[in-house]
Amino acid sequence: MKKKIIDFLIDVRYLLRYIILYHRFGKFGRKSHMLKPLRLVKPKYIKIGKDVTIQGLARMECIRQHEGKPYKGEIIIHDGVSIEQCCHIIAGNTLEIEKNATVSSFVYIADCGHSFDDIEKDFIDQDLEVKTTRIKEGAFIGIGARILPGVTIGKHSVIAANAVITRDVPDYSMAAGVPGKIIKQYDFEKKKWIKV
Repeated sequence: MKKKIIDFLIDVRYLLRYIILYHRFGKFGRKSHMLKPLRLVKPKYIKIGKDVTIQGLARMECIRQHEGKPYKGEIIIHDGVSIEQCCHIIAGNTLEIEKNATVSSFVYIADCGHSFDDIEKDFIDQDLEVKTTRIKEGAFIGIGARILPGVTIGKHSVIAANAVITRDVPDYSMAAGVPGKIIKQYDFEKKKWIKV
């Protein structure tokens, strides 16, 4: 009897937490969870699918205004995505992480950055340069990687630990280094990764 009461209370706790998160975000799918502490900026523009896990110390920001200029920042995280601790995701446009992608710890993903054209202004006060950044289905982003604005990471591609990705990575490819370069691609005929 005591175990049933404890199980019931745990179920109620998860239900209440889900209701709170559901109303705080643009969308919050079933069986998804986020571990505190988190830093969320404009969470109503963050859409989270089903079965998503976001570990603690993540920082997600949707830029809707900067220096008096409007932006359309939104983050869309599709079903089955796993985001490990201490990740920073920032959007000034629509930044998508497609289903079943894995984002390891200490990863930075952005679709915008500050320009530095006006020498009279501090760097942080300058206009944002916004591009399109996308992580496709099943991609794996290694620990400490940096995905810079304007990059698409291809379907089932692998980004090595600490890589800095400045250009698109095609589907079924591996990229490593600073700046990141394609080092392998999957050969479907040979059924193995081939060095490029």
